Formats: sequence, structure tokens, C-alpha cells
Amino acid sequence: MKSPDYPPLGLAYIGAVLEDAGHQVRIIDIDADGITQDNFIEIVKERYELVGFTATTPTFENAEKLCALVKKNTEAVTVLGGIHATIVGDEVAKSDSIDFVVRSEGEATILELIEVICGKKKAAEVKGISFMDSGTVNHTPDRDLIKNLDDIPFPARHLFNHQKYVYPDSLLTPVMPIITSRGCPNSCTYCCVKLIYHRRFRYRSAENIVDEIEKLIDDYGVKEIHFWDDNFTLLKKRVFGVRDELKRRNIKLKFAFPNGLRVDRVDEEILRCLKDMGVYSIAFGVESGNQNILNNAKKGITLSQIEKAYSLAKKIGFETWGFFIIGLPGETKETIRDTIKLAKKINPDIAKFHILKPFPGTKVFDELNEKGLITEYDYSHYGIHTRPVHRLPDLDEDELMKWAKQAYREFYLRPSKIFGLLLRTKSWDRFKLNVKTGFFVLKSMR
Repeated sequence: MKSPDYPPLGLAYIGAVLEDAGHQVRIIDIDADGITQDNFIEIVKERYELVGFTATTPTFENAEKLCALVKKNTEAVTVLGGIHATIVGDEVAKSDSIDFVVRSEGEATILELIEVICGKKKAAEVKGISFMDSGTVNHTPDRDLIKNLDDIPFPARHLFNHQKYVYPDSLLTPVMPIITSRGCPNSCTYCCVKLIYHRRFRYRSAENIVDEIEKLIDDYGVKEIHFWDDNFTLLKKRVFGVRDELKRRNIKLKFAFPNGLRVDRVDEEILRCLKDMGVYSIAFGVESGNQNILNNAKKGITLSQIEKAYSLAKKIGFETWGFFIIGLPGETKETIRDTIKLAKKINPDIAKFHILKPFPGTKVFDELNEKGLITEYDYSHYGIHTRPVHRLPDLDEDELMKWAKQAYREFYLRPSKIFGLLLRTKSWDRFKLNVKTGFFVLKSMR
């Protein structure tokens, strides 16, 4: 069983608010802890009143099976939250093994659900949940998004066994992830973020962010932080505020953005600010090398902005990553060729070519589904590295797979790229990352 990359911070936030309210909490990461089905049953038999799960679309089926084990072996109430529960809450709530669905943010909702279990409140009075009532699904009104993210306690990281996580793509260890904002104002047709947070952008104060970073230094001795924001550089003033607060407290760490930045939200001033605060690695969501494909996906960026962002990043001395999507609506062999050509031109240190997964609830899913182009409705097949679950008028599933492999071949099997990867080996951790990257690329080309 492969060890997961990072601890699930969403659960850690839920654990933190429950502990602050005086509840006893345990987080089980089945993959990280190597929990078997029998182990899981023994754990949940320890008289827990509520057993909650978070699930993405491809992990929903497993979460539902675990909920069924809880219902079969205990009297505990089962709760499912996360992005899939939010997107298709009606479908999830119909499951016999799931008592309550938590939609969108769960920090305030979970506390009120505890009151329901204790008999202090009726389920219909709790905003932001879905549940079966007299044979029909009851959706309570949406809960307002949390106004001030500084009010949320820091994630309860002590509930994880951190030695079980691999923390990839890091230069130094120990390394920890952090989230400093929520939401995205953009309209990318393939993205689910706005389905949870709408299009409202909220962010933590620089002081609150650096307080958490100091805690990570004190508690875990971290040497590197990975920002998992969707829009860290959306507001220039905020970027400078975090940099200045780190300097004021004389905190010197390595920072990286493995989740990606938008090319239209960086300029030389912002990039130099990031470099000054200790950022060494940044990723950009490029998606396509064809402007029409970008426009159809409502990405809101241009090819010239992509090229400029990479040029500036390389000039300032960042390690760069590029994320590309193959199989967006309108894709043809020619547009994929455009993407490969652009990837080689901007030449990030690491490039990843993923085949589109049209998640339920997104505009791209609706568009493909209306045209009869979705070929697989089994959610367990919607993982990022699984076979395509859709086809296009000019490209079937096998052809999409073939072109993804072709992209990896053309990008990495260049003497200049191989030599460049060797030059990146500046530490033992970086050597391990290069080896891991090599195996990933080789596997992707099979």
C-alpha cells in the first residue's frame, strides 16, 4: 500500500474545532496507518458516538463501504463531508449507510451535529446538511461561509502519525503543508473549488499565518513549508504582508507552491517578493498550449502570459513546475501537439501531463455528458492516474492515453532535460525526488 503524500488538513481542522469544544477525537488515516478492515472494525467498536469521513469523487465508494461497516458493527452516527458530498449531496444522502451529509465547510456544522446526537437540537435546524427523512432527502439551507478564517483553530496535526507521510517534492525535511486562504473567483470549467467555496475569496491575516508557521517550527522542527492555497498571490498586498511578517520575526525557511499559482497573478515584483521570503519552487497551471482550448475552459489566461510567467520565474531563479491537461473539450491531435510544443518552449523543471477527469458537478462534466461523451460513471475510476472516463469526437480513450504518454516522451527524453534534472540534485532529498520523478515518468510512458 502506497503511503499518502500529505496528511488531510481538512480532517485536522475538523478535529481542532471538536477538541476546542471539549470533545475527544481520533483521526484514522487508513492508508497512512496501514489499517485493515478488521483493524478498522475493532477501532470503531470503541464506543464512538460519531464516525465521520471525507471523500473525493474517486474515494467515495470506499468511504461508503466503511460507513456500512460502522453501521453494521456499532451504534455510531455516520457523517460524510468533503467535495464529493458537497457536489452530489442528494445522491450521497440516499446511501443507507450514511446518516448525514455535510456540505461545504464543516467546522461549524460538525459542532451542531454533535448537538443533534446529544438531543439538544433537531437535524432540520442545522444548516448545511443533507439527510433522509421519511423516505425523501432533506437539504437544509446552505450555511454561510466562515467570515474570518483567523477564528478557526490551527489544524490538529498531533492527531496524525507524521512518519507515515512521504511529503514529496521537498528540498528539506521535516516539511509540512499549510493553507492560508479559501476560495477562487475564477471560472475554470473543470474545477470543483467554487462548488464548495462559491467564488468568494477569503484569507487569513499575515500574523495568523506566521503564528501557525512558528508553531510548526516549535512542535515539529519544520525546515520547509508547502502552501496548498488555490490563490496565494491573488492580492499583492497580502503576499508582501506575509513576507514582511516572516522577516519581522526572523523566520528563515524554505517555501514551495506545489498546488500551483496562476500566471496572470504574478509579476516581477511579486515573484521577487516570494524569492525574498524563501520560496524556491513554484508551479503554474498551464493546462493547454492552445488558446482556443484555454478560452473554452474559461481559464482566463493567454499564451503570452504563460510564457512571460515562466521567463520571469527562471530569471529570478525559481525551480518551476508545469501542470497540463489533455482531453479538454475541443481537444484534437493538433491542439495536443500545441501543448507539447509549448511545454518544451517554456521548459519547466518538471512537467505533468494529466488526462482530464470531468468530475460530477463541474461545467465540463455537464458539457461532455450532454454530448454523450462520458464513457464511465463508476466514481472509483475518476482518480487522477486512472484511464480516461470520457472520449472526444476526434479522440477516443486509447488515443488520449497514447497522447499523454507521447507528451511525457517528447518532454523528458531530450538530452538537455535529462542533464537539467541531474543538475537539480543538490541534496539527498532532492536526489530521492529526482529518482521518484524518473520512475513516475517511466511509468507514465508505458
